Amino acid sequence: MSAVYLAFLAAIAFGFWTIFHKYASPHIDQVFGAILVSLTAVILGAVILLPQLKNKQLVSNPKGILFVVLAGICAFFIDFLALSAYAKGLPISVGGPIIIGGSIAIASIIGIFLGESVGFLKILALFLIILGSAILAKYE
Repeated sequence: MSAVYLAFLAAIAFGFWTIFHKYASPHIDQVFGAILVSLTAVILGAVILLPQLKNKQLVSNPKGILFVVLAGICAFFIDFLALSAYAKGLPISVGGPIIIGGSIAIASIIGIFLGESVGFLKILALFLIILGSAILAKYE
């Protein structure tokens, strides 16, 4: 499976993640909701990993553990803050693009600072993402 195809599948999952957070937010404490999302991910991950455990090398470098733990901290705050924003009545049509578009912009900008190539079209796309998120935030 190609990397781009996997990225598209992740985008689809992220879109549904946004919808599910919106509909869960008024019915659950935000901290508990964030924990439950993570617990669900752990259970599903274990179901997928356990049958393959004999054939997998789980860690090849301790840096991997550090970065995954940092990603886990970020994942908690993504869940908690998204649930909190939606619980305050933020519409999906505003929150989704701001959360997802903002994450795209931040990841792309950091990628550039880490030495990834940058061209006019990449800068234009980033500008449009940031502009779109700013417009949605202002006119929410």
